Amino acid sequence: MSEKIENKLTEQLCKAILSLKTTQEVSHFLEDVCTISEYRALAQRFEVARLLDEGIKYEDIVARTGASTATISRVKRCLVYGQDGYLTALANLKEGQSESRPPRMQRKVQFEKERAELKRQVQDYD
Repeated sequence: MSEKIENKLTEQLCKAILSLKTTQEVSHFLEDVCTISEYRALAQRFEVARLLDEGIKYEDIVARTGASTATISRVKRCLVYGQDGYLTALANLKEGQSESRPPRMQRKVQFEKERAELKRQVQDYD
């Protein structure tokens, strides 16, 4: 996550996605922009993030999604050390629903984020 990826082109892409108004428009855009396997990989990663957010174990996520443990680990790393993109999207989807993240999972994610921040501070100090 330390590599800066934002630039004029990525900003343009984000604005294009934001301009789309329906699920169908987004789907058509992604089908045009991505290969079928890239589109499916994005969907799979988001499902992995959703399941991790619910506290589901790696083995169960592998069984449900077919994702590799490497993919699950990568998504988990983004949930903890990332820019909160997954968490924001998940929260936005849940907004209209009564369901929310279980309190135990909220504490776990918060603890992991605090631990990651402390590690960063220690590394910066060294």
